[in-house]
Amino acid sequence: MSKKSEHNDHHPHEEGQQPQPHQQPRGYYGAPPEYGYRPVEEDEIDLVELFQTFWSERILIAKIVGAFLVLGLLVALLSPKEYSTSATLMPEAQSSQGAASSLLNQYGGLLGIGGGAASAGQEGTIPPQLYPNVVESLPFQVELMNTPVRFASYDTTATPHLFFSEVRSPSILSYLNPLKILGLFRGEEEEGPVITKVDRDSVLHLSKEQMETVKKMRQRLSVGVDQETGVISVSSEFPDPQAAAEVGQAGIKLLKEYMREYRTQKATKDLEFVEEQVEKARERFEEAQDKLAQFRDNNLSLATAKAQTREQELQSQYDLAFNLYNSLNQQLQQARLQLQEQTPVFSVLQPVSVPLNDNTSGFLILMVSGILGGIIALGWVLVQSWWQNAQIDWQD
Repeated sequence: MSKKSEHNDHHPHEEGQQPQPHQQPRGYYGAPPEYGYRPVEEDEIDLVELFQTFWSERILIAKIVGAFLVLGLLVALLSPKEYSTSATLMPEAQSSQGAASSLLNQYGGLLGIGGGAASAGQEGTIPPQLYPNVVESLPFQVELMNTPVRFASYDTTATPHLFFSEVRSPSILSYLNPLKILGLFRGEEEEGPVITKVDRDSVLHLSKEQMETVKKMRQRLSVGVDQETGVISVSSEFPDPQAAAEVGQAGIKLLKEYMREYRTQKATKDLEFVEEQVEKARERFEEAQDKLAQFRDNNLSLATAKAQTREQELQSQYDLAFNLYNSLNQQLQQARLQLQEQTPVFSVLQPVSVPLNDNTSGFLILMVSGILGGIIALGWVLVQSWWQNAQIDWQD
């Protein structure tokens, strides 16, 4: 009995009920699920239908892609050419001992000069990781943008600031910048005096045009440091190949001067102080020497005790002045060796060279424009098709 009921549960039409046609849920196509077929949803992507949609709108897609190719061609033709060059430097190892320290340690005892100060010559060393910050500093950029360089394409020699503000005419694409358009309606600002040399301890006053040049120079001259090897790479980019090379060389020279000034600042001040003291000691020594010689010329016999006492006093002053002068001379030699020891040395692994080809690639611009136009065209067709189908569903 139980088996029969189970059989009736599975086949209700055997008890006289008419078989009902299978009702497929809305949104499904094909055979029913109980026959082993997976339902196909409306939301699934039909590649054939998608291809047919694109093919039916092929003229529109071709127009959009063609418009982007024309736009890319205009950009490639109107974009200003840029040339870049680079150089590689190897700074001196911070733990290395130079020839000045070796000379001081070897012969310092004979000259009465101690070598202890030379062993501390690496104090105040700037790590290479801070070189990019030095290059981007405002004093560095102000000096760099006022360095005369040769622009062979323009047949002139000018500073980068003068080149960007007066010599070079802006490209057509630069006028499409909204900030440029707004600037046309503003009054011209009065240009202040051009600052060519700055003091890092003073307050800088730069005009708006000078700050714009500083921003451009920061983008065109960059310094990178390899964290593992410590190798320094200097890259320069300019609209003229000769200017790109000369700006890169000027940046390297200026970087060396800044590093030398930073590292030897204390040693230079010590040397200046010792030189002043040596000059004063020399004057006192010569004065004591003249007094002693004059007294001996006036008192050849030295018959009296008073004369002998005076001679001993002048001799003591002479000996004291001589010892002080001799000691300061030794310190002067030590300060000079110390300054030489602390002066950084950069080895040029790859020098700056004049670039032959520009960075602008017309083929790359056209390829990117075509790909971008294709993506936008296909996306527009998909959105348009979806919107038409949505309107039909809403009407139903």
